[in-house]
Amino acid sequence: MVKRVLMIAYHFPPMHGSSGMQRTLRFARYLPDHGWEPIVLAPSPRAYQQTDSGQLADIPQQVRVHRAFALDTARHLTVMGRYPRVLALPDRWVSWWLGAVPAGWALIKKYKPDVIWSTYPIATAHLIGLSLHRLTGIPWVADFRDPMVQPDYPADPLTYRAFERVENKTVEHCSRAVFAYPVFSIPFNRERIR
Repeated sequence: MVKRVLMIAYHFPPMHGSSGMQRTLRFARYLPDHGWEPIVLAPSPRAYQQTDSGQLADIPQQVRVHRAFALDTARHLTVMGRYPRVLALPDRWVSWWLGAVPAGWALIKKYKPDVIWSTYPIATAHLIGLSLHRLTGIPWVADFRDPMVQPDYPADPLTYRAFERVENKTVEHCSRAVFAYPVFSIPFNRERIR
């Protein structure tokens, strides 16, 4: 029996200029070979600084892709060269959360996925995963790639605290956390990892 996974990913075609989208594209391409049907929830293309429609051909035909409302605070909500910082925490795409949670809820009701998967480096993706997991109780895999906070990253204290909150909540509530390298090689609260 085929299982379904709701994949929450900011980096996805037609975004241009990010090697990060290859991770989600490869999962979407090869998961069906292992009995999983991927359903991708990505932001509206307007959230991307640059797009390339040629990369849409890289999306496997059997993969359902759904787009949710999203803005880039720095580009869309700037007035006279400034925007309120609260509208860009934990990142400039936090507005995606407003569109993706209802869209994700509708996808969950329609397709009944077995797992929710979200991927960083856009922290808002984990906020969406957290919200949908808490609403539904569906197991959630948080793909960090790298830890969100490190001793000197992010450099801005306000962003650091926002990332730290998202990281703590994610590790506390996710069913599994995936990292690209051993997290114990950097200072990290080991008790938070399952």
